[in-house]
Amino acid sequence: MASTANVAKKGTDLKMLVFAAVVIVAALAAIGYFAGFFTGASTPPAPNPAVPLATPEARLLLASFDKGAALSDYSLKYSTNDNGVKSNYSIIKNGSDSFVDVEGAFGRMYGFFGKDNATDMVCLEYGGAAKCALAGNLTDMADIAAGLKILRPTSLAYLNQKDDTRKLIAAGAIKLGQGMTSEAVNGFDTRKIAYTLDYSNLTVQQMVSLGVSPNDQTLLAVTDQKVTFWIDNATGLMVKSHASYNNRGTLGYYDTEYTQAAPVASAMPEKPGTVIAAPAFVEFYSTSTKDYAERAACFAKSGAEKATCLQSIAGNSGDWETCKLIDTHPEYEKCSIIVAQETHNSVICGKLAALADDCYIAVASETGNFDLCKSVKNASLSSSCIDAATSGQQKKEAAAALAAKANAAKNCAADGDCKVFGNANQYCAPKNSTARFANSTSDLYACLKGMPCGCLGGYCGFAKNATYYTCINNAEDEMLRLYINSLIPTNSSVKNITEKLPIPPTNNN
Repeated sequence: MASTANVAKKGTDLKMLVFAAVVIVAALAAIGYFAGFFTGASTPPAPNPAVPLATPEARLLLASFDKGAALSDYSLKYSTNDNGVKSNYSIIKNGSDSFVDVEGAFGRMYGFFGKDNATDMVCLEYGGAAKCALAGNLTDMADIAAGLKILRPTSLAYLNQKDDTRKLIAAGAIKLGQGMTSEAVNGFDTRKIAYTLDYSNLTVQQMVSLGVSPNDQTLLAVTDQKVTFWIDNATGLMVKSHASYNNRGTLGYYDTEYTQAAPVASAMPEKPGTVIAAPAFVEFYSTSTKDYAERAACFAKSGAEKATCLQSIAGNSGDWETCKLIDTHPEYEKCSIIVAQETHNSVICGKLAALADDCYIAVASETGNFDLCKSVKNASLSSSCIDAATSGQQKKEAAAALAAKANAAKNCAADGDCKVFGNANQYCAPKNSTARFANSTSDLYACLKGMPCGCLGGYCGFAKNATYYTCINNAEDEMLRLYINSLIPTNSSVKNITEKLPIPPTNNN
């Protein structure tokens, strides 16, 4: 049963893009956020306040669901504000083709959908990277695509919500205010309607008839639910809404504002020309989801704890944008210094006010760039900057020496520089090697058969895979079995082990 309470329960992680979409659509439809209304030709009967469903406000609200269900093509652009978490949406439907675009603090995800699921395309922009993939038949990709598709208004959703809303009005859970006022909103001339939603006065029978469990404390815990929405006089479409509520003593709100709401399809954006393999996209999506979830966890904290949490993430990822999520300016600047130092990016320092000098010094301590000291405005810190740059220069030279040593130790540049040696082809070394390879025997050498000998990161070696490691496990298991049997005296009553021993889990990474 959808209600404003659903809004209060929504998460704010990256999965809000897709998995929470069901909650968003259900909640918005229930309180009229998505309700599309086209003015009918028939004249409504005179209002009867004694019959809630007969009031002009109720008829307008319920008719909006019918008109929304009648939509075939449409173009919608709107923004939402869920207790400070803002997102932007763009949805286009043109016949069997549709486009869904969602953008917010989590990044941006959009998809192109048509008749054939195999040709559906989903794109994700997150952390400075942008990747697209065809949905195809991969289950994980299909789930991601479905999360975007569900944001498209559907006739069934409208009609179900109409039925639920009608029951709520009839039962007295929804109480519509009397009268509609005219108001200009974002260039639209609208009619404004408001109502309250309260389950606490319903009987057990009424709650059961509404599909709500009388024991559902989640709904009952959300009180003072008030909803206001605005309908464009020209098109009859919803162009703004506001919902407020009290969830166990915590006040909350959810706002939606449209900049485009038309019963016709706009031109579809062009699909990106480059796509990656679906499994690679799923991995990118999963990593991004986990990364954003960490940021969302920081928002559950407050004050210095929240700032420290975001600073840690920013430092580990080198993402300056994360610093901008910090509320207090001093902590934001401290976070910026951490990122500038980690990424050697002195440009960030020039964006700071109070701690710009400290930032230049921090970057100089890593890069050994003495020129950064010229940007330090506080003359008393010049010597500190020079000392830091000197230390940075020493670090840089030491790192260069290590890199040169490691580079000198490399023994190949291409696969052709390597070949196999040894009596069982058990060694992979430079083809011009003059080393002497000892002759030896081992059951493990058989596992190297079929493993390519080539240049791996500058060193000759076998490109081992899962088949190799499985073979090694089986061979070692057999060797262990034979060894245990060898320890059993020939005249012992203990039987030899004939079955393979269980192979313990191994980490092949």
